[in-house]
Amino acid sequence: MPPSTFSSGHHLVNRYRIDELLGVGQTAEVYVAQDLSLQRTVVVKVLLPRLAEHEDVRRAFRDRIVRAATLSHPHLARVYDGGQEGGAIFMITEFLTGGSLEDILASGRRLSVDDGARLGRDVASALGYVHDNGFVHGSLSPSKLLFDAEGRVRLSDIALAGLSTAYRERFTLDDVRYLSPEQAIGDPAGPKSDVYALALIIFEAVTGTTAFEGMTPEAVLRARINSSLPVRPELGTLDMLLAQAAVPDPRLRLDAEPFASRLSGVVSDATPLVVAPVRGEVPLLAQFTPTEPRSSIGFRPPSPDQITGTTSSIPPRTPRPVRVRAADDWVPGSAAPSPRRAAPLGLEHIDYERPPRNRRLAFFFAALLLVVVAVGGGAAWKLGLFSQNHNVPSLTNLTLSEAATQLQADGFTVTANQHANSSSVAKNGIISQSPAAGTGAKSGQVITVTISDGPVMVTLPATLIGEDCGTATAQLAKKKISAQCPSSASVTSAVVPAGRVAKILYKNRPAPPAVPLHSTLVLALSKGTGTSTTTTTVASGTTTTTVAGATTTSTTSTTTTTVAQPLVSMPNVVGKNEAQVLAAMKAVGLYYTTSGPGSGPNPTWTSVVSQIPAAGTKVKRLSTVSLNVK
Repeated sequence: MPPSTFSSGHHLVNRYRIDELLGVGQTAEVYVAQDLSLQRTVVVKVLLPRLAEHEDVRRAFRDRIVRAATLSHPHLARVYDGGQEGGAIFMITEFLTGGSLEDILASGRRLSVDDGARLGRDVASALGYVHDNGFVHGSLSPSKLLFDAEGRVRLSDIALAGLSTAYRERFTLDDVRYLSPEQAIGDPAGPKSDVYALALIIFEAVTGTTAFEGMTPEAVLRARINSSLPVRPELGTLDMLLAQAAVPDPRLRLDAEPFASRLSGVVSDATPLVVAPVRGEVPLLAQFTPTEPRSSIGFRPPSPDQITGTTSSIPPRTPRPVRVRAADDWVPGSAAPSPRRAAPLGLEHIDYERPPRNRRLAFFFAALLLVVVAVGGGAAWKLGLFSQNHNVPSLTNLTLSEAATQLQADGFTVTANQHANSSSVAKNGIISQSPAAGTGAKSGQVITVTISDGPVMVTLPATLIGEDCGTATAQLAKKKISAQCPSSASVTSAVVPAGRVAKILYKNRPAPPAVPLHSTLVLALSKGTGTSTTTTTVASGTTTTTVAGATTTSTTSTTTTTVAQPLVSMPNVVGKNEAQVLAAMKAVGLYYTTSGPGSGPNPTWTSVVSQIPAAGTKVKRLSTVSLNVK
């Protein structure tokens, strides 16, 4: 680690005495210091030298210090002061002694549903306050949620958030652990990005597990782009609230203040969360003491005796007596052998007799033959000489378990060596294999495969509607998305001028929030207002449509001709139940479709979360609008 900017005992601007360096993050060096004027302990955060080289970062940091010092909220860490010394820009903040939520989670503790709701309510309230004052955190994590001496949570590092993002070379797993889907695809963080991060933090604090797993930062980010928050029974009443705060599409996600208000309904009173600090914890490695202090790295130094060549004496080993027979002992028909002396007791004094020479040679050649046979047989088995030859089948589009089942009959095994994105192979399907399909291989061969992580998803710009075809096509080209504006796709629109984009289609699906990289979109241009007749063909099958006041079911293929209708104002139905929605739609003569947690074959929704288009928008009578329900 490079040397710190200030050393212990340094008097910063003759007011703050540096006590010690607490750590170095991605944006600042953090010190604990003493405010000599007000006699209090404070935290000094010094902008890293590599970031202070950039004028835009220095200006942004100074501006944030001044603005953050004016903020005051019971769940927001205070900013006291700021300044500059010797080219180093610093900020003075409140010193909080209760540790962080990261410390609590690292100790293995989990919050109850009630305490998780209290934590979320208090932090969401602070987020709503800073959002109203023009701040976006953008890098919210458990390490940014600190506790004071009473155990009340405080949101920290508002003035530092996002300063280093543009100058980061790479992101670690910890860096992307709480990023929102829009940040995952490169869009800047917004207020709802903080709400998404807070939902993941509450999920982890209550369940004890992270919502989206992955071995690399890229895998973690891909997992959440179009995925809802996992359902966990231990979340209880928090399950639906966290799902609304972690909707992948930020347009449908809760804001901080509504999120705090709904979390307040989960707990029984308005008292803040109070968490006891983590104390007395001993790190695992600290529980062990080495048996001998190390005085060198990687090897032990030689002793003086080893250097001079002197060694301690080794007692001589008593030789075992070996009795050799007389020559006439081996001659057939000779006289009786000479009498043997009694052998002393003990292994060291066993009297061994040497076998005949020809028998020793026979034993030697037999052993050598066994070794040769064993080595040759092992080599033949290794080379597959005893294995049957099979053709490797095609594994493309199969999952790893399906491939293992298919290969089992031929004695092959399969292993995944890497993951990659693919626009043609579904997620978890096999993209490629080695050896290739049709190749001859012996039983026992290992087939290595590449697994698909699905297509790279790109969020569409929110400004396409109302643009001309050329401008919209250019915006999409920057995101590596193709677009066409065929005249056959033109639509009548009362709100979009003629010749402008009125509708976006991807594989005949309207208004997709995100599409795979290198996709092709159809941009439907507006034909303006006026009387026109359109013909719509409904595909055969059973279709259920809720009309203003009635439900109809069609089971056959039909063609309907509709004449242009007068314009009506879209009513505001957010928060209303099904009966109220039916009455409102019937009054203006509009159809509607539903999506969201409460929709499905057997709708169970109780209220509308959001609507498209917004209330007051002029739409054709008898046209269809979209409602997100729960």
